[in-house]
Amino acid sequence: MADDHTNALEVRNVIKVYGGPAQGVTALDNVSLDIRHNEFFTLLGPSGCGKTTLLRLFAGFEEVTEGEIYLYGEEIEDLAPHERPVNTVFQHYALFPHMTVRDNIAFGLRRLGKPDSEIEKTVREMLGMVHMEDFGDRRPTQMSGGQMQRVALARALAPHPKVLLLDEPLSALDLKLRQAMRDELQRLQRETGITFVFVTHDQDEALSMSDRIAVMSNGEVQQIGGPVDIYKRPANRFVADFIGDTNLIDVSVGARTRSSTKFRTSGGVELAIKQTTEHAEGTDLSLNVRPENVLIAPVGKGKTDGTLVHKTFLGRTSIYTVQMKDGTELKTRYSNQEGRHHQTIDIGDKVGIDFAPNSIAVLTS
Repeated sequence: MADDHTNALEVRNVIKVYGGPAQGVTALDNVSLDIRHNEFFTLLGPSGCGKTTLLRLFAGFEEVTEGEIYLYGEEIEDLAPHERPVNTVFQHYALFPHMTVRDNIAFGLRRLGKPDSEIEKTVREMLGMVHMEDFGDRRPTQMSGGQMQRVALARALAPHPKVLLLDEPLSALDLKLRQAMRDELQRLQRETGITFVFVTHDQDEALSMSDRIAVMSNGEVQQIGGPVDIYKRPANRFVADFIGDTNLIDVSVGARTRSSTKFRTSGGVELAIKQTTEHAEGTDLSLNVRPENVLIAPVGKGKTDGTLVHKTFLGRTSIYTVQMKDGTELKTRYSNQEGRHHQTIDIGDKVGIDFAPNSIAVLTS
């Protein structure tokens, strides 16, 4: 195993085209990225963005059209799947229904020719690791979806792969179980020290579990970064819009000072923001501001005024939609803690609109 300063996976200018040259469909378009040793790395994006294709290239289930992939410094495009020290956990578990849990976990070890004593020891360790010690003699048909998912993880981890690939492994589970399995996956990754590469379309999963995230769209990587960076400092409109709830305001740059900028919406609303911008006056931009950073203020006390047009109760929080004078709607999120002033505001009321300091990301594309 390589040391902590080595990349687990390196992707260099990878292109994947399905079909012939004339009518081919480009699934990956010149993708390059590094995945670090002992990292929980997530490929995030909508259906058809190329994330699962990239995972299948890592596993050897698909062939690269152009480019190189390195696993701990070794080029692997020409290696068969069974020759790569990686394992995959699929969305639908792919357990052998006629085998017990113990035999499912032992399957890969037997194929590797491990001695029986080592297999028995490893299976026992894996059952303990996923808290399934009492389920060794059961068959998959006798277990819940969450239990089967744990067994699938144990089976994939048993041979101690250098990289574990996870293809939307939580999407078939209900919400509470999905949330519990997020914690379980993080724990397993920390305990084993194995590099996890996780594929999902669920932003909450990506933000809550990952060390770093690659956001993908149309076969291209839009941004790579930690969860906080991607959430607070999106690279473009796609990332801003895809990662959680947000408000995107189309504006042009107005008068600037050394400490603030006046932005003007297409409907003529002026927003004086205490943030500088390098963009010239008249440049068309988008302002990205998360709902928790849009603040309801008394009329005349914010950046502009608006009208409350909608309220959505979500238990711990509520979403308030405020319409500016030009028709632009902004969502703001508030805690439902008792006694908060916003709880006295009704639909149709006039309110001020303010923004938390340094909370606006300026986007050019």
